[in-house]
Formats: sequence, structure tokens, C-alpha cells
Amino acid sequence: MQRFVDVERGAFAFAQALLVRPGGVARDYVAGRRRRYYGPFATLVVLVGVTALAINVSGFKVLSQDGLPPGPTELLERHFNLLLLVQMPLIGGACALLFRSAHRTWAEHMVLAAYTLSVRAVVIAILGAASLLTTSRPGSLSTLGFWIVWYVYFGWAASQFYDGPRARSWSRGAAAAALAHAAIMLMLLGLSAGYVAWLARR
Repeated sequence: MQRFVDVERGAFAFAQALLVRPGGVARDYVAGRRRRYYGPFATLVVLVGVTALAINVSGFKVLSQDGLPPGPTELLERHFNLLLLVQMPLIGGACALLFRSAHRTWAEHMVLAAYTLSVRAVVIAILGAASLLTTSRPGSLSTLGFWIVWYVYFGWAASQFYDGPRARSWSRGAAAAALAHAAIMLMLLGLSAGYVAWLARR
């Protein structure tokens, strides 16, 4: 806990840095310049916990437009924190695949994933809190818009984190985010199909 709260510039400056230069924060952390920042994995765990709480309190159906059957969707909504956390190694793996020439370890790729997923968790928490003020549910278009913004944001972070031409890193980063998203959806669809088949045999 002491290491988590012991930063030089405070939480506000850290949050601003994640919004303005997320890849730069990850790059500094990997390079050993860590005094000004919260640790990436502790940050993600704490913010995912806050997000899961916001989702549970608000009743926000964050997975309502993902095309999963109702039963598995309800189960995943109850364990949304785990669903968010499992995406970190997936995104790290996608980056390790698409940025092989960067010669970074999987753990270093996951530093970038953890910081950017922390920002995404905050956005989801805000959407959950905002849902208390409205009765409308997110539609397919707003869900698509959310994912496009996420791909662009992660690509932008990747362009700051990896060496080489910015445009190439940006496009590869966006592709890594899309690849990880596709992987988690395939996993969820497979688990949902297995869950439905298991219920049918009971």
C-alpha cells in the first residue's frame, strides 16, 4: 500500500499523464523512471474494482450489446472485474505478436496494456454511473463507437511506447487492441456455447 500511494506528483497529475501520454507513462515505467507513477498492475486492480462496484450498483448492462446469450451474460456481469483483468495478458500477447521487432518482454507489453486498460475501466465506471441518470440502454451504434475509440486510444498509446514511425506504431497498436478484443469475444462465445450445452444436458 505504501508503494502504491507514494508518488511525487499525486493522483491528479498521474491521471492527467495517463490521458495525455499513456504510452509515455508506460515507457517511463519500463525504463525505471517510476517515482512519479503508480504501479501499472496495482492501478489496474484498484480501478477495475471501482468499475465493478459502479457496474453492480448502477445495474449498467455493459455486455448487453455483445451478442452473448442472457444466461452467460448475467454470469459475466457478476464477475466483470475478472473479465476486465483477463484482457491484460491478451493485449500484452497481441502486442508481443505485432511488435516483435521492439524486443520487449511480455511483461513490458503488459505495462502498456495495464495503464491503458486502467483508463478504459474509468470510462466504463463513468458510463455505469451515468446510466443511473437515464433509462436508455447502450445501442449497437454506441457500443461500436466505444470500441473504435478504444482502438484509436490504444494505437495512440502504442505510438508513444514503441520506437519507429508513429503512424506504423499507431496502426499496429490499434490492430493489437482489435485482435485482443476478437480473442476475448471468441473465448466468451465459446464459453457461452459450452454453458448453454451444459444447461441443456441437465
